Amino acid sequence: MAEEVVAYISAQPAAQANSLKALRSCLANRIAHAGIAVEEVISYSMPGFRVLSGRGTGKMLLGYAVWKAHLAIYPHSGTVLSKMTKTTRGLSQTKSALHIGIGDLPSDEIVDTMIRLRMAEIS
Repeated sequence: MAEEVVAYISAQPAAQANSLKALRSCLANRIAHAGIAVEEVISYSMPGFRVLSGRGTGKMLLGYAVWKAHLAIYPHSGTVLSKMTKTTRGLSQTKSALHIGIGDLPSDEIVDTMIRLRMAEIS
């Protein structure tokens, strides 16, 4: 499935593609740091990480996408981001997505919190 993710990223303009590569690496590193086994997939027309084993098997952990002026991280939940308002203060977000500027990356704290909350939710 990683080929589909690479194709998604490669189809973007250079600045967005470079930002997506960095975001993909950032998310993958934090997920590995949390010790969660995942596979990369395309789900809901966007790249993301699906839990492979243990609690939450088969559920989407995080997705990400590119838009014209920003990247977005999707915890595939309507409640995770509402529990993170102190951590994400000052960042643009909707109920389902955290927005990151092109060329920016979220802090480890933000990603770790998102992973922890999403895993608690799907377990």
